[in-house]
Amino acid sequence: MATRNIAQKFLLQFILVFTAGLSNGLAQLPHPALTSIDHVPVVVYDLHVTSKLLTDVLHFKIKAGREHEGIKNCFIKFEDGTYLEFITPTDRTTATGRYYTNALKHRQGGTALAVAVRSADTMTDYLKLKSIAFEREDNPIWRTVSPKGIDLFFIDYRNKSWKDTEINTTHPNGALSLKSTYLLSSNINTDSNRYSLYKFQPGGNGSILTIPYQTLTAGNSYLHLIEGSKAKTLLRKFTTTRLTGICGFEIKVRSLSDINTLLPKTADTFIEHGKTIYFVQELNVFFLFSE
Repeated sequence: MATRNIAQKFLLQFILVFTAGLSNGLAQLPHPALTSIDHVPVVVYDLHVTSKLLTDVLHFKIKAGREHEGIKNCFIKFEDGTYLEFITPTDRTTATGRYYTNALKHRQGGTALAVAVRSADTMTDYLKLKSIAFEREDNPIWRTVSPKGIDLFFIDYRNKSWKDTEINTTHPNGALSLKSTYLLSSNINTDSNRYSLYKFQPGGNGSILTIPYQTLTAGNSYLHLIEGSKAKTLLRKFTTTRLTGICGFEIKVRSLSDINTLLPKTADTFIEHGKTIYFVQELNVFFLFSE
């Protein structure tokens, strides 16, 4: 009996030590925190034509960019720090220019999600732990971590309190932020699992123009996955009917009635309860405005 009691005590001590070690190990695992969808690059043929459409038709204020790394760009900046970046390639011999040149061979439109994270180092450690190949770039302004095989990269700003000037973030249409991004998926379950691997969280379901979607959250932003096979009415609004990837943006505005007054009354404009949708056919994207 004494021998049995000693054995039981030893086993109990082993279990306690093992459990404590396991808990400490789990506590030390990297846990990357997503802050928001920071911005989305949109590739276009002609930056001047696109800028004119965004200002004259959609009433955004455009911030001019500059030519660098084989591209030229401009921005729609929002007061919360989120933004849309419009890019046209100028030099295909550079890595960045070549990426956007290749993208334009298929279509104009959204290319990738840029997601803000609290720490690029934590995301780097997490990807290493998961044996996920990635590229990392550090410069004086930001650090980026780009997993391979998915149109997604993470960005960590060195100065997290910096915001653009009010003159660049004040829009005639009252736009305040990039709230959500819509993505046409060839398989929602597969894409949901892929983004979940990168710490996107489940966010329920919804619909746009009666087309169902599945929502994932990235910090305080939303990614809506639309099943491409059920989106034929939506796809007819684009020049590329077999489109997959980023297809729309939800823009939070001060007043929906104001934006409804500004937008043209055409077949490209849809007004529903609580939202207004405007399709930019040539860019293969739509803008959904909501309060």
